[in-house]
Amino acid sequence: MSLTRRHLVLAALGLAAAASAGCTITAEIPQIQARELRFTGVDPAGLTFQVDFIAFNTNNFTLDLHDLRAHMIIEGQDLGSTVTAVSAQLPTGRWTPVTATMTLPWNGVPASLLVASGAPTLNYVLQGEVTVDHYVSIRAPFETRGTVPRDFFMRGATSTINNVINSVLPGFGNLQ
Repeated sequence: MSLTRRHLVLAALGLAAAASAGCTITAEIPQIQARELRFTGVDPAGLTFQVDFIAFNTNNFTLDLHDLRAHMIIEGQDLGSTVTAVSAQLPTGRWTPVTATMTLPWNGVPASLLVASGAPTLNYVLQGEVTVDHYVSIRAPFETRGTVPRDFFMRGATSTINNVINSVLPGFGNLQ
């Protein structure tokens, strides 16, 4: 028997033994709740936010959390999505705080702000998922809804947004 074939036979025997003993490799999806959004700045990619989460791990082993994927929807308009590298460990049986940085791309921001230009507050939905690992990778979904003052999205970004709006609709880029 060749070395490669021998390894395949041993691996198959090992899997058969584990299956007959009732061993399974599973992980329960942790509970993920977004708690707070904080505007942190503006960069060439878009508006940047800190997103604070709490996560509860119901498994009897620690889970590694990474790769946040999220969509921000404001007043029914999807502003786009982002993928952020998050590095956290979720110990078993307790709520764990997690913070991630999220950037909303510029291509969706001006249209949403024009739609809601007169509204003092905006309705938002943050939907997404994070990847958790322990032998297997699973995606844990989350969603949070709320309202936020319109100036939350405007702080620090007014002149950039006005320039973008004026390039599309001359004379309309006078958001305060």
